[in-house]
Amino acid sequence: MIGKLGKIITFYSYKGGTGRSMAVSNVAWVLASNGYDVLLIDWDLEAPGLHRYLRPFLVDPELRSSPGVVDFVWDAARVSVTPADKSQAASLATEFPSLEDYVVGFDWDFRGNGSISFIPAGRQDENYAQRVNTFSWQNFYDRLGGKLLQAEIEAIRKSYDFILIDSRTGVSDTSGICTVQLPDVLVVFFTLNRQSIKGAAAVGASVQAERGVSFPMYPVPTRLENGEQVKLKIATAYARRTFAPLLPHVQSDRSKIVLDEQAGYWHEVKTPYISFYAFEEVPAAFMEERGSLRGVLAPTERLASRLSDQRVTALKPETDELRKRVVAAYEFREDEELTRQVAWDAAALPRSRLGTALASVTRLLVHRAWQCATIVVGVMAVAIATQWFSDMRRVAALQSQVSVYEQGLGQVKSQASETMQILQGAQKSNASPKLSDTDFTRVYAGLKAIEESLNTLKLTVQVSPEQMQPDSQKQQSQ
Repeated sequence: MIGKLGKIITFYSYKGGTGRSMAVSNVAWVLASNGYDVLLIDWDLEAPGLHRYLRPFLVDPELRSSPGVVDFVWDAARVSVTPADKSQAASLATEFPSLEDYVVGFDWDFRGNGSISFIPAGRQDENYAQRVNTFSWQNFYDRLGGKLLQAEIEAIRKSYDFILIDSRTGVSDTSGICTVQLPDVLVVFFTLNRQSIKGAAAVGASVQAERGVSFPMYPVPTRLENGEQVKLKIATAYARRTFAPLLPHVQSDRSKIVLDEQAGYWHEVKTPYISFYAFEEVPAAFMEERGSLRGVLAPTERLASRLSDQRVTALKPETDELRKRVVAAYEFREDEELTRQVAWDAAALPRSRLGTALASVTRLLVHRAWQCATIVVGVMAVAIATQWFSDMRRVAALQSQVSVYEQGLGQVKSQASETMQILQGAQKSNASPKLSDTDFTRVYAGLKAIEESLNTLKLTVQVSPEQMQPDSQKQQSQ
């Protein structure tokens, strides 16, 4: 994936319930099935839900141990604190996070060069809401955020063909980052009521004022009902007039607004309401038959065509049998884990290439190497402290603590070695390497064990200045 220059596309809606996240996942499937590398970013931090549309393909479907955007900004804010001295500056540079460290692997083989990767909103644990609500975006952005986010996005561009951002709704600091600063293209979703139309159009006009008239925007009406034809016609006409100033790029002559010429675009992207999608987060790429003109897939394909500058025209579908098995994996039941186990049969579904798993291990062991370094420094500090103390009982206790740290580091090394052996063994097994369900589970368990061991060790390595002080100095200070 090296050497790409990814196109950043933000999917935005002024109000919720427009099908924005579903559209993100559907467009991603269309692009990836045609051989493109796609990265999805869930930036709807207050109401993350994009992972629900990817659930059967995620190693950690509930994201209980998968950090994301909010964890990245907290980590960056922590490291950005001015170091006390020059010696600390070097270690902080090593610790500084990269947004790509938070990419989650995607378990699917596109049978070509295409791929989908995912950066979630954040780890969905009991502290997620607190991390989101207590983070000061204004302070972060003023001190570091603007340049940092721009630099991280520019770095990620080189690894993907398309970067699709699922933005939060309404008007906020985070939605402004996603709609104004980062994207090359903005897709605006709305339903046919006055609040949604006027709100979305106002945001679009604000973005146009910031980015210029030539900045491409694509308003997309969704959840269109056929029951009230008269009201549908009136609301559609009103929406077209309201959004007309944002659509000169769909006309042959951009010098003036021509509603009749824009009408072709509106017919392409209008998305009907399909009641089934109100209950289950199933991508239309699997739910609907290729060539159907009455569902969600057809307008998604036409939107993907425009977003890709006509490089993509249609989804490359899977077999009917495989589609049915994927849809079954999304089926809404009380016991979701049982549903996943019953529907997801490794013998029937293609497994992903080993690149995802290998990349996860590499990111953990290389980009997070600063955790190991912190632990080693702590162990050395404790070892040095033992030479200063005259109290033999304290020396014995500290030496015992060093022994615990050494055992912990040995455990991490063993866990990492075992995980890599599983991956390397599968990679050498045949010309088309795949992971069995058992091995895939073992790799995931190994990654979690490594992460937990590192975090535990890092938290336990704490040597206070008072502990480091020799006994003679302590007595003098007293």
